Amino acid sequence: MVASSSFMVTCSACGTANRIPASKAGLAGRCGHCRATLLPLYYQPQPLTEQTFDNFVRGYQGPILAEFWAPW
Repeated sequence: MVASSSFMVTCSACGTANRIPASKAGLAGRCGHCRATLLPLYYQPQPLTEQTFDNFVRGYQGPILAEFWAPW
């Protein structure tokens, strides 16, 4: 499977689709049409630990899909 070099983010203010380079994943941007702030999105899953989970969830304003795993 080949990773895409960009992904699309729809502006919540004006509905314009914005192409975001995969290298900018996790960074907030600006809509190319209305200049509204675009939420940072991640193209790949982000591994979190007990130490980083709470801060990430508290500080991220976008949707979060979490998968939890345990060795038992």
